[in-house]
Amino acid sequence: MKMMETKKLQELEAFASLLTKATEFNMLKPHPRLECYQSAELLFHGYHDLTLAIIDIIRVCSSALDALQDVPDSPTSASARSISDVLGIAVKLMPVEEIQILDNCYQKHLKLKAEKSLENEQADHQGE
Repeated sequence: MKMMETKKLQELEAFASLLTKATEFNMLKPHPRLECYQSAELLFHGYHDLTLAIIDIIRVCSSALDALQDVPDSPTSASARSISDVLGIAVKLMPVEEIQILDNCYQKHLKLKAEKSLENEQADHQGE
C-alpha cells in the first residue's frame, strides 16, 4: 500500500513539474490588471468560458443557416441545412466538462510558474 502511495506522489510531482515548465498554454495570457482573468484578444474567465463563447458563436451561425432553409425553393436551403448539421456536430464534440480540467491545470501552471519565479528571484538575491 505504501509503495502505491509513493508512486502516486511521484507521478503527481512529475505532473506538477511538467505544468511548471509547460509552454503549450498559448491561447490565453494572464490579464495585466485583472488577476482571475486571461485574455485572447477578448476577456475570458478561463478556458471553460472561452469554450462556451465558441459554442454560442457556432449556435448563432447554425440558427442563421436554419433560417435560410425555411425559404421555399431556395438553392441555398439544402447546403445551409448541411452546414447547420455540421455546426451542430461541432457543438456536440466540444469537451465542455473536460475543459474545466484544462482550466484547473492552467491555474496550477500559473501558480507553479509564479512560485518558481519567486524562488529564482530569492536565489538570485541570496547569491548577491
